[in-house]
Formats: sequence, C-alpha cells, structure tokens
Amino acid sequence: NANIGLNRNEVSKLYGEETQMIIGDGSGIAGSAQKLLKPGLDSDSWYLREWAGVNPANGAPQWYKTVKGANGEETRELTSNYAEANSVVIDAYTPDFFGGFSTDLFWKEFDLSAVFGFSVGGKIYNYSRQEYDADGAYSDRNQMKLISSWNRWEKEGDIATHPVAAYNNPSNSNKVSSRYLEDGTYLKLRSVSLGYNVPLNDYFISNLRLFVTGENLLTFTKYSGVDPEIPPINNKVSGVTTAVYPSTRKFLFGFNLTF
Repeated sequence: NANIGLNRNEVSKLYGEETQMIIGDGSGIAGSAQKLLKPGLDSDSWYLREWAGVNPANGAPQWYKTVKGANGEETRELTSNYAEANSVVIDAYTPDFFGGFSTDLFWKEFDLSAVFGFSVGGKIYNYSRQEYDADGAYSDRNQMKLISSWNRWEKEGDIATHPVAAYNNPSNSNKVSSRYLEDGTYLKLRSVSLGYNVPLNDYFISNLRLFVTGENLLTFTKYSGVDPEIPPINNKVSGVTTAVYPSTRKFLFGFNLTF
C-alpha cells in the first residue's frame, strides 16, 4: 500500500491596501526568522539575508547585499557587515511532495508489517543551531559539535563551512540568515511489527500470537537537528525548529490469545 500527496498554495490578496507583509517567529534571543506574504508567493516563503559562506582569507562570515548601479541595474556583492546585507525570498517550507507506504509479509507462522512515511523538499529553519552553533557568540551555548561534513575556519586559505570562532563573537555570524535553512527531506520507519502464531489446537486454544512492535525506530535525513518532522508550536511560524524533543521511540511486547 502506498499514498502520495502534495500541497500547493499561493497568496492571492492581502488585507486592505497591503502589498506585502513580513512575519516573524519570535523564537528567542538570536533573532526571528521571517517569512514574506506577498501576492504570487507561497505563503511559507522564507525572507532572509542570504548566507554567502566564509571568507577564506580571514574566516569572517559573509552575506550577499544588493547594490544598485548608476543606471539602476542591481548586482549582488559580498559583505561581512551583517547590517549591509538585505533580505530576499529564499525557498519555502512547503515540501515538494509527501506520503507513506506499508507492507505486510507472511511466511509460515511468522508475519511482518512495516509502515514508512516520507517528505521530499521544503526548507526547515533550524533555530536551535542559531543558538548552539553560534561560533562562540554565547559563552553558555557552545556545546554543539560539528557534524562530519562541516569544518571550522582556522587559518588563512581554509575553505570552511563555519566562520572563525571567538569568545562572545561580535561578528553577527549567528544572526538570522539562510545559513540555518536546511533540507527537510526525510524517510521514517514509523512502525514495524513482527509476530509468530503458535499452533496450540491440542490445548483448546485456537491461536496464540506473540508479537513485538516498535515505533519511530529509524529516520533517514540530512537534516542536522533532532527531528525533521516538526510538531506544531503555538505562536511560532511553521517550519522553525526550536529545542523540542523528537518523536518518542516506543517498544511493545504482547500476545493475542484466541479460544
């Protein structure tokens, strides 16, 4: 069994004479990720300063800024001054498609069933990283370790994913930007159950089935946070992850007895 679905949305009109609205999530001390509501756009469109990586010469953070020429033409240039960078529409939280599939297998007295769920596309704003992957900006929030595909700038010429770290880092490298946007694609093993039917006809029992079931056992994703499947959070913009617990992993052992 399988199912697949998708949602497509577009802002058609705003209240009154408004031509656009910027909304924030109010997450915490590191700043608020923003979305832009504007006719023609997806209602979950991110509106952020665009991260441009790390300057290999000095390890400084970089963003893009829009510069207008003498004839009004616009170009994008690099800056290490966060205040100079301007916000632009960058992707959306809405996934490309999502769904699930299940299977039931039988062999002799054994039965096996499994249920999977998936989502493809869509960008998650990882606010937890903004606080705990902050390049030293907060002296009490330096516990996060870099994952294997990340590296920290240490010397001139380094091509790094993370800027130079400094105590109480004043560079604004952890301020709101597309640096903390991550792919929300995932595949989850939501549940799996293995059973065994014990033949006991000689004991006035028509069937005894022993089983073990597990829920939320595996998640395959490139997302660096604890869970790419984000639970609803009051007063927060959808698609922003804070310090929440992941889906609970459960195990159940039991039996079904039929006389």
